[in-house]
Amino acid sequence: MIHVTARVALKPGQSPLFLREFRELATLVRQEAGCLDYFPTRDVRMDMDSQRYDPDSVTIVERWASRSALERHLRSGHMRGFQERVSDIVLNVSMSIVEEV
Repeated sequence: MIHVTARVALKPGQSPLFLREFRELATLVRQEAGCLDYFPTRDVRMDMDSQRYDPDSVTIVERWASRSALERHLRSGHMRGFQERVSDIVLNVSMSIVEEV
């Protein structure tokens, strides 16, 4: 099983627009073969020294049945369309892709 976390840094105040677009995308992604989970999350302030808190970021949490399922997802037309629609409000994306051992 493949787990993905994608942290998306957004221009200030743009998370509502991003989340609206993402929720439309997620409906399609959850129907893809091999998609086990796909949802957005936001930082929760816990006042811990080691915590990163950014109200202008969204972290996408994903679970895929296999690497090939994730690769198909990344090449899908709806992903490319989504990336184009939000490109003006996204500052940076960092990803972690891990496999259960």
